[in-house]
Amino acid sequence: MPKGTPLTEEEQEKRRHEIFHKVVNVFLKKGFQETSMREIAEAAGLGKSTLYDYFKTKDEILIYFFEDQLNDLTAEAQRIALQNMDADQRLRQIMEMHLEFLVENKNLFLKLSIEAQRLKLESQKRIQNGRYAYQDLLRGLIEEGIREGAFRKVDPLLAARLLVHIMAPVVFASRPTGTPQEMLKETLDIFLKGLQV
Repeated sequence: MPKGTPLTEEEQEKRRHEIFHKVVNVFLKKGFQETSMREIAEAAGLGKSTLYDYFKTKDEILIYFFEDQLNDLTAEAQRIALQNMDADQRLRQIMEMHLEFLVENKNLFLKLSIEAQRLKLESQKRIQNGRYAYQDLLRGLIEEGIREGAFRKVDPLLAARLLVHIMAPVVFASRPTGTPQEMLKETLDIFLKGLQV
């Protein structure tokens, strides 16, 4: 626990968030592996021992990033999912929000996603649980669209997974066919309407 007056869980979470966002540029410039805990503490304006009160290891910082981002993404998707619109409109809005989210953090996501692959299995599962929560939200919306007759009967979990995975070629395309927004619109048209005439 941080020294002095113990912080509430909410205060600790806020502090972790602040620390991470102060060190993002260090990770982008130097690379995650190449950055030491001392450099992280300096960038955050903390003593090294104080940093350890919030993150015991660099891996914890990496896990925190993904859990925090996935929680934010899922919360915003939930807000959209509860709006009074057709399921396909809500699905499009969620994917547009997801695109914005990825584009804003493109370089960081790219670098840290590579790093996440070397985490211990237990840590990878923690991140995976956040991904599953987001997929389940999309699955629920697809199921609702099937009940409404907006979507044909498909495997809703598979459809949700495919939706999540279409984001990578839109955001990280080496041969873009338009802006990310234009490519997402076209991709969703293909996904929702198919290729057949």
